[in-house]
Amino acid sequence: MARITKKAAEVTKITALKEIDITSKKISELFDSLEQKDKLKVLDQLGCGTKYFTCQRCGKIKDKSSFYVSTEANIASGITNICKSCAADIATPVVDGERKSPTKESVDRALYALNKPFLDSVWEASMLEAANQQSGKVKSNVWTSYAKNIQMPNYYNLTYRDSDAYNGGIYSIADMQDDALPKDQQILEQFEKNKKDTLRLLGYLPFEKEKLSDQPFLYAQLIGFLDSSEEANDDMMRTSSIISIVRGFLQQSQIDDMIADIVKDPINAGKNVAAIKSLQGMKRDITLGITKLAEASCISLKHSKNSIKGENTWTGKIKKIKDMALRDYETNGFDMATCRGMQQVQEISDASIMKQLHLDESDWSDMVAEMRVANSDLRKERDSYKEINRILLRENMDLKDLLEENDIDINADLADLKDIYSVFSPIEDVNYDNLDDTGQEVDSDESDESTPTV
Repeated sequence: MARITKKAAEVTKITALKEIDITSKKISELFDSLEQKDKLKVLDQLGCGTKYFTCQRCGKIKDKSSFYVSTEANIASGITNICKSCAADIATPVVDGERKSPTKESVDRALYALNKPFLDSVWEASMLEAANQQSGKVKSNVWTSYAKNIQMPNYYNLTYRDSDAYNGGIYSIADMQDDALPKDQQILEQFEKNKKDTLRLLGYLPFEKEKLSDQPFLYAQLIGFLDSSEEANDDMMRTSSIISIVRGFLQQSQIDDMIADIVKDPINAGKNVAAIKSLQGMKRDITLGITKLAEASCISLKHSKNSIKGENTWTGKIKKIKDMALRDYETNGFDMATCRGMQQVQEISDASIMKQLHLDESDWSDMVAEMRVANSDLRKERDSYKEINRILLRENMDLKDLLEENDIDINADLADLKDIYSVFSPIEDVNYDNLDDTGQEVDSDESDESTPTV
């Protein structure tokens, strides 16, 4: 009897669906026969634009509750352009059939599509809230917590342009706010240098929308991964993996800071054990992702395809510097004319040698004759190079005048000869008459020998 009743109910349901399909078809045919103005009037009466809306991303018609509330000015519909489901797909994308956990970058992309602000304070609070709810009955993630928190009244009328890290141009030290700047001037100078090197090697700045106070850390980490030659960074998959890894390091650091803040209060630390465990779990997931990226892209030293024996030696490092073809490193940093320290070592060594030599008249005659020949050759070479330098200097001055007329600034690429060549920089004179056999300076009354005079 029960089986018959169940079968009858199914037949009734199928019959009702068929009737609905027939009715819908008739209504559709009747609707198509109307004029355009009448169609719009019918749609308005049915609630299109007030009860039902079309998602701009998936194109499906959904009721108003399927969208987030929009508090932007001049938005009559009062909802966001995309539905909640599409926003969740952006924040927690599906890769290889598996839904990934939300990251700072994916949440930022979802908020950009919703035109909602990304605020670091809300992000950190949402991370802590999601960590606390992982062990409870209500399961949550960072995205659902953030989407709920950003709907609060105190964030009304805020758009994506009001995000903490939003800026339309390139950051520089002059543009950074005092509260976001590190206090150490050396860090600022190194930060600016790392940015210039990144721009030269990649052609763009990948972290310009990150929080200003985090950018020195990000660019310092990035420079350590990039190769010195521009051609070596043409592998965009590897470069993209490096940028993701550096962001992962930043997220690990932020999680460590959050755990440190929780542990600071020993009284309430016991209540937040679940939150600490959840944060540590998030850190393990980030670490695992970094390891897989480094292995797949051959970034780590263990899996590197470019690891050459001897590249980490002194000679290998000098070779890397020369391969970078930087203007400031074109000179030999250990030449007597370009290194003040080496120049002093040479002079001290010469003075020590002269004190130990005992030359007779024939030796002096041979030395003088050899010096005359050498001086004659050097004078001829000097005269030739003086004329060459005169011509080049004249052309250089003409080029500088042309650049100045066209408002082209090249001061950043010019070398300071005082910093490169020791002969242009004043150094303290050393009295080589008061040097002992090892080159150490002694008092004049203790010196029992003098340097021979040529």
